Amino acid sequence: MSRRKILTAILCMMPALAAAEMHVVILEGRGGEDRYTEQFAAQVASIEIAASALTTKDRIHVFRNGDYSRQSVIDFFVSLEEQMLAGDRLAFYLIGHGSYDEHEYKFNIVGADLTDTDLAEMLAGLPASHQLIVNTSSSSGAIVDSLRRDDRTLILATRSGVERHATRFGSYFSAALSSDSADLDKNRIVTAEEAFRFAERQVADYFERNGQLATEHPRIDGGQAPRFGLARLGGQAPAQSDAELRRLVASRDDLNSEIEELRLRRESMTANAYQAELLDKMLRLATVEDRIEQREREIVE
Repeated sequence: MSRRKILTAILCMMPALAAAEMHVVILEGRGGEDRYTEQFAAQVASIEIAASALTTKDRIHVFRNGDYSRQSVIDFFVSLEEQMLAGDRLAFYLIGHGSYDEHEYKFNIVGADLTDTDLAEMLAGLPASHQLIVNTSSSSGAIVDSLRRDDRTLILATRSGVERHATRFGSYFSAALSSDSADLDKNRIVTAEEAFRFAERQVADYFERNGQLATEHPRIDGGQAPRFGLARLGGQAPAQSDAELRRLVASRDDLNSEIEELRLRRESMTANAYQAELLDKMLRLATVEDRIEQREREIVE
């Protein structure tokens, strides 16, 4: 990435949410059919891998299909209240099927399903002031009224409860977390907004390519998505046997980590101090990026 591109990114950059820690909770729902069971497992794996680059393993909790009950999820969220601070972030994923009977939404799991009322009560007591809920299930749009809150952003596979067909949104959303195409500002961080827009485009393209009437219309509700990072694109450089290239890549990764940490500290700094430190680190990053590109060309030649 050139210095010009880096400086452009600085001007366009939205600050990350200031937070002490990021907690990630993933529910893998009941597939019903083998093809859906396999799809959901793959989506969960992709999300878990992406989350591991942004937070520690002990703050990622995955409920795998068939290994939990409605009550165990409720109990977990009660315990999570004690682990969180007010500045923390929560990314909560529901990967599976859903249903809606005009009165109540249900996320389908083995045994008693989780309802929209359950979800609202589970989340209500959490002190995290930045919450992102990603529900990729059919009928997921039905939870908006129950879960909408000022400090919460909802990303949903459907715009309402009446879109009841199995969705494609989850596959595209999880793919976005490792896609350079999803990273529109090329800062190597895929935000919730970028992942949503990527998946939204892919869903629309699918139905258009196949000449079908769209049975799902993804929906986003809340304003935190542009500032909520969900994945860091690692992108292993080629020819990692080259010692100089390995050193440069390590320097780039360290600078990216420093920039992300700085962005999380923004609210505790003056605007001038934040901008000065950000500019310094971004210029250093641009220099390292240029040297990486130069070294890669040298190796190829």
